[in-house]
Amino acid sequence: MAATVHVAEYVVFGVLMLSNLLVGLYFSFGRRSRDGGTSEAFLGDRSLGTLPLSLSVLASLVTAVGVVGLTAHFYRYGLHLLWGSLTVFCLVPFIARVVVPVIYRLRVTSVFEYLRLRFGNKVGGTACACYFVLNQMQGAISIFAAGVTVAMSFHLPLAWSCVAIGFAGTIYTALGGLRAVVWADAVQGVLILICPLTILVKILYDSIFDVTADASVARRPFGDIDMRPYLFRTSLDFTSDENVWACSVGLLASHIYRVAMDQMVVQRYAAARSLPEAQRTVLAGSVLLVVSTGFLGVVAMALVYWYRDCDPILSGTIHKIEQLIPLYVHTRLSGIPGFSGLFLTGVVSATLSTVTSAVNSLAATTYVDMMVPYMKIQERWVNMITKGLAFASGLLMTLLALAIPYIGSAVRVFMVMHSSTSGPFVGVYLLALAFPWANTKGVVVSASLTTAFQLWVMTGKLFNGVRPPAMEVTLDHCPGNATVLAATVASKMAAAAAATKRDVFPLYLLSSYWSGLIAALLTVAIGLAVSIATGGNRNTAKHIPLTSEVFLQLWGRTKLLKVPEEEKAQKEPLEVINISELEAPAFA
Repeated sequence: MAATVHVAEYVVFGVLMLSNLLVGLYFSFGRRSRDGGTSEAFLGDRSLGTLPLSLSVLASLVTAVGVVGLTAHFYRYGLHLLWGSLTVFCLVPFIARVVVPVIYRLRVTSVFEYLRLRFGNKVGGTACACYFVLNQMQGAISIFAAGVTVAMSFHLPLAWSCVAIGFAGTIYTALGGLRAVVWADAVQGVLILICPLTILVKILYDSIFDVTADASVARRPFGDIDMRPYLFRTSLDFTSDENVWACSVGLLASHIYRVAMDQMVVQRYAAARSLPEAQRTVLAGSVLLVVSTGFLGVVAMALVYWYRDCDPILSGTIHKIEQLIPLYVHTRLSGIPGFSGLFLTGVVSATLSTVTSAVNSLAATTYVDMMVPYMKIQERWVNMITKGLAFASGLLMTLLALAIPYIGSAVRVFMVMHSSTSGPFVGVYLLALAFPWANTKGVVVSASLTTAFQLWVMTGKLFNGVRPPAMEVTLDHCPGNATVLAATVASKMAAAAAATKRDVFPLYLLSSYWSGLIAALLTVAIGLAVSIATGGNRNTAKHIPLTSEVFLQLWGRTKLLKVPEEEKAQKEPLEVINISELEAPAFA
């Protein structure tokens, strides 16, 4: 590890991060941000364009954990997650034609506001409360991950790094609202795309020109890598996470949630100037997300070339695969002044964008879904309340980041809860969008059962140590004592073999990718069955304005639903509905 940090790293990191903050602060002190109400704070007054919104979608979805952790995952377990890119592209028409028109026509601020209209305040409020807890924890983990990287690279106290990152994102989010967040995200999105290229360029350079640091290591040609185990495992194995089918089909529910139903992303779609611009944002944001994931896959294969015959885990250089990227940054990227600073800027940008998006969405859902339905708020207090909620959300998130080293088990619980709730949530949302005869009782019963099922399975998987098989790596070309290294490898392989041979309850072997999809489908199936059994057909007329027109046409053609004549007469599907005139249903 380098003992000193080149001044160029500080300069590059400082200049680029300052430009990020200045963009956010510029919009924070604009007149609209100072004087605007909830529409400006949470939706940018619905006046934002496709380019900044699509870059903001990318920046919101890509976290520091993703940049560092996903690349390491590709290195260790293979590239099959890239098959999910095909799924994302296939989902674009569904999101653009089904999800976005409903959200845009109703002029809702949050996905939970829509669920409140469709299934009542209790369902929407419960979903909102779960989202608040999970999103707070996700933001805290992102702050902590970036804080660790900055602290290790610049030899700073971890606590100060976390506080600086959390405060920087909170201040311009609270003052500037979504407009400041989106434009800062646009800058950060570009940096996120550039960030992985620094490692790729450095490995290419070292492979061709620079051998001084690893003169004793003879690397095999890249063409010797067998890509089949990395990318082309085609067996339909429901116990494996790493194969084509699990990553392209099994992850369908996860991708639907991520790109179509996550509150942070839905806010971007709702903030567009018009429905066509919102639909273009879906396409552009999806393309950018796929490109970014592809970049990380290419970087991972470059790291496979670099480390496969002297694996740092086997050699004991690092103890967790998530340390792979920091290891390379510390030991190799510093060879070109400024490259470490550029890479770190990308990592911190990914965190800032996630934190600011989370803070804004949490403030929006707290105000719209937890305050407005239950209390009367005077207009003169709205601006102050929205800013106060954003400050409070950011402060809580930063404090949680500082506590993460002391609550490791809580992080594991978060992972279980997040994996357990996303599938049922997708099922609930599909029931709302597509099935006008689905009612509140059906949703409550189905979501409760499938969430309990998911919690059981995910907890069992997490605490029984089930892991996917790792890619083959060696220590054949490592410098050092071959006998010691061989003994180390033998002991680690024995431990791994023992772990995989333990008796595990069969259900815990089910791939988490498939279980999310199964949970979503079960939520829909059980929800429909219970709804029909409890008289859901009697209330279809009042649910029609809240249902996607695509599905209304489908059910009309198949004679499953008789659409009232007044609904057929509505030739303008983009007519804005005043949601204040819609009654949230009772528990029926």
